[in-house]
Amino acid sequence: MPALIPRACRKRGCHSTTTDPSGYCEGHKSESWKQYKPGQSRHQRGYGSKWDIIRARILKRDQYLCQNHRRQKIAKKATSVDHIIPKAHGGTDDDSNLESLCWECHRAKTARERLN
Repeated sequence: MPALIPRACRKRGCHSTTTDPSGYCEGHKSESWKQYKPGQSRHQRGYGSKWDIIRARILKRDQYLCQNHRRQKIAKKATSVDHIIPKAHGGTDDDSNLESLCWECHRAKTARERLN
């Protein structure tokens, strides 16, 4: 795979470059989460009726099982669909970037991602 071309960090005034899909340098990577403002509805954050269709398809594909628990040979009902690579870090709504998770796994994964 060819090397990615470094580009300017998206943070205004930053002179660093990055190849990270989020567009932010290491020092400002957490800035990408700030675009998801608290207090907005799910529709305002891009999770409207189109997302409902995608979510239903992924849950059905994964047989309504938490994929994190399934990898550990444990069957647990999934209630959430998660972006493997978060949208804030350049992920997409493509099926290959989505997996079903239980609420606890989804919450823990999102918390870890916000720290990185």
